[in-house]
Amino acid sequence: MSTTGITFSGVGSGLPVQSWIDAMIKVERIPVDALYTKKSTYSQSITTLNSLNAQFSSLRTSTEKLTDGNLSAAFDLFKSKKATTSDAAIATVTAGNSALIQNMTLEVRNLATSTISKSIANISQFIDGSEKFTDLSNHLGKTGVFNIYVNGVKNEIEIEDADTLNSIATKINTKFASGNVVASVTDNKFNITYDNTTISNLTLGSNADTSNFFNMMKLSTATAVNNGDGTSSFSSLTQINKINLGGKIVGNEANLNVSAPITAGTFKIGQTEFTIDANMTFGGIIARINSDDKSGVNASYDAATNKLVLTSKTPGKTYINIENGTSNFLTQAGLIDGAGNSMVSQTLGNNAKVYINSKSTDIPAPTPLEVNSNSITSDISGIAGVTINLKNLSSSNTPAGTSIDINVEQDSDQLYNAVNDFINKFNTVISSIDSNTAIGKDLHNEYTLVNIRNSMRLMIADKVTGLSTYQNLANIGITSGAIGKSAKDTSTTISIDKSKFVEAMEKNPSEVRALLIGDSQTGIKGILQKMEEKLESVLEPTKGFFAAKKESINQSIADTDKSIKRGEERITQYKNSITQQFAQMDQYISKMQQQGSALSSIG
Repeated sequence: MSTTGITFSGVGSGLPVQSWIDAMIKVERIPVDALYTKKSTYSQSITTLNSLNAQFSSLRTSTEKLTDGNLSAAFDLFKSKKATTSDAAIATVTAGNSALIQNMTLEVRNLATSTISKSIANISQFIDGSEKFTDLSNHLGKTGVFNIYVNGVKNEIEIEDADTLNSIATKINTKFASGNVVASVTDNKFNITYDNTTISNLTLGSNADTSNFFNMMKLSTATAVNNGDGTSSFSSLTQINKINLGGKIVGNEANLNVSAPITAGTFKIGQTEFTIDANMTFGGIIARINSDDKSGVNASYDAATNKLVLTSKTPGKTYINIENGTSNFLTQAGLIDGAGNSMVSQTLGNNAKVYINSKSTDIPAPTPLEVNSNSITSDISGIAGVTINLKNLSSSNTPAGTSIDINVEQDSDQLYNAVNDFINKFNTVISSIDSNTAIGKDLHNEYTLVNIRNSMRLMIADKVTGLSTYQNLANIGITSGAIGKSAKDTSTTISIDKSKFVEAMEKNPSEVRALLIGDSQTGIKGILQKMEEKLESVLEPTKGFFAAKKESINQSIADTDKSIKRGEERITQYKNSITQQFAQMDQYISKMQQQGSALSSIG
């Protein structure tokens, strides 16, 4: 708010000229500084209006959550239901607005299970001893040491990166040169045989092992078997495969057990066509199947059974669609046989079977409801608005073959929470208006806003004609203080008595609904309908109160900016003018002083 220009002290005269100039400019700036203050007040009013605008918008949203029940039954909180079961471990239930208030029983006889397609032969090749140990299981084999204890004496074997299974067997045999312990790879398993006539105890591994050899060879939990010929043997629990998940399928770096080379091309699972190219890995095609929603399955490699497994994402007695394309991958993977039969690899899932409002022990025996899902929707059961989610056949509280109870009732809590949210936001708006229109506040004397506030308060206290039992909000537990009381008086807020509100909903829900959001059939307009209309007019983006008021203030700010600009220009001109005049005066006085000094020296 300052004006720049030439400054100086009396050069010739020594007088405080600059101080005189500053004092004169300060007086001249008074009206301009007042304009800056005025602009700041306008800006603060805009900030306050924006805050109030947001509060009004929030109140409108809260109101619409209730009045939207007039638009669609799906949004009608007055018709919202809640459902519970006597044992959630057996089944859970959800209820939509269209559900009828009712009680029923449910007996779960079978849960739906998924169809599984599994390779009809081993998907991976097995070890023959020539494999590098560190290449096995997608390079999970670790170098290091493992220990074999013979009669309590530790014997350490070291595995190096280049070691094959056969070379590891040779190291074990070399360690026990006497031949009383012999290792070999036989029948796709790693075997350690010892002379049980001379060795009373042989133990595999210790906590000092740094290699995972015994885990990889499935020997860590193996027990010795007496061969009946004076020897006992530890053998891998199952045949050891050498699948390489990171290996390419084409060219068989994956070590798949195939009768013919796998060709690049396409195949189909579910609704999706997949492509195998020269760079596709075995793990990569599994990941791609799992990431595709339309495949309808989860794919996995089961190391325990050495199979490729597809599990349907949708339970029930339904086959998985598996089709060869231009690639022979599915045939070589054992999911389709040589004749093109894709069902040979599949085990059909089971459908769920339940009894609703009947029991399996009833005479005559009822027919169970059979469902290819564990989620029984209303289109399946015929029970409008109710979805039953099956969990278990039994629980600690419910023996198998026993019914549980299902209860569908009015969800008063959801409606109460929405009404209570409206009340809280209404109180916030009223309180904000009262505080911001008080004396000395940003919106003091904003009578239009005060009138809006008063009309909203009148609506809350209004009586709705055409209703016999609940004609005002006080009748359903929503009360407030008298209209027009001071904002400091907490009785200006409204509050809700939950028990009274719930009681009213139980006794006459249709009248509570009509009181709040109206009834189109009888022509009754509810209190919140009127409130919504009022809020819409206030918040209208071009002609509403906030839009019009902010436009007016912004215009005042623009006009003030113009006045400030003109004032600053005028002050700059004034300063330049008086600075020039004082400069001339200083020169004149200085000259007079010089002449005076000359006369004094002559005298």
